[in-house]
Amino acid sequence: MSAMYSMKNIITHDGDIILPKCMYRMKNLYNFDTTAESTEEEIDINMPSKEMADLEVRQDQLLKKLDILYDRIKTISSFCNVDPAKVSRPSNKKPALIDIPEELVLVYSPDCLPWFLRKIVKESSHPVNVSWHIHSSVPTEKVPKIQAFVKSFPKQEHASKVTIRLIFKNVSADPELKWSSLDLPIIGNVNILRYVSLVYPSVIPYDSDDYNVDNLLDICHLLERTPEKCKETLTKKLFSQSKNWIYNNEFSIVDVAAYNVLKQWQNSSKYAPKDWLVKCDKLF
Repeated sequence: MSAMYSMKNIITHDGDIILPKCMYRMKNLYNFDTTAESTEEEIDINMPSKEMADLEVRQDQLLKKLDILYDRIKTISSFCNVDPAKVSRPSNKKPALIDIPEELVLVYSPDCLPWFLRKIVKESSHPVNVSWHIHSSVPTEKVPKIQAFVKSFPKQEHASKVTIRLIFKNVSADPELKWSSLDLPIIGNVNILRYVSLVYPSVIPYDSDDYNVDNLLDICHLLERTPEKCKETLTKKLFSQSKNWIYNNEFSIVDVAAYNVLKQWQNSSKYAPKDWLVKCDKLF
């Protein structure tokens, strides 16, 4: 019986298959006839010697870069859980000291007072004169707090060639340090302390080559703007390795920065060790 109609052939099983021109030819994985001799050509995967040599050089360079990157990652990850006594590395390199300028201008908010200045005025080998000005933007109720602060500075018995001018403004921005030879101000308490430590190294010790110190200074910077609920976590991290002092059992710029932050808080004794606060109160 003949079909009602014929259908078009959809799949041609005996048609020629055009193979792609690949980099290498591969054996037929589905040839299960092990007795038959293979007609496949031998696969030559050998590249020209010059290209192979260039590839090996590039590979060695990449491996070296990966080793360097791995070492850097290990160093950064060590910040999460570090024993400063073991990691700190002594350095014979002395930081570049800065000549004491004749005048510095500090702009501060009445809610953030520069308590570290009292130590500089007290211990500097060059007499320092402190003058101050209260901007009209400061609310009247905050003026007595500022007056009490500036009157607490030790009086100088000798003539002074160095003047620090304090300007108190009711601003939310970070504190600023300005002087005539600098086009842009130094912004932030921690950065101001870094500069001051280079001017007065015997008053505020700072090892600028020790990255652990800078890591702790970053925590102090975060403490200045952290909300109440995060204060305890950050202060515990800051004092986690402390004994007599915060870092390496020696007084340093870290203690100055931390004290300057905690002194602004009404309940600083809740977060910092009492013995450490008592020692800082005597120094400042």
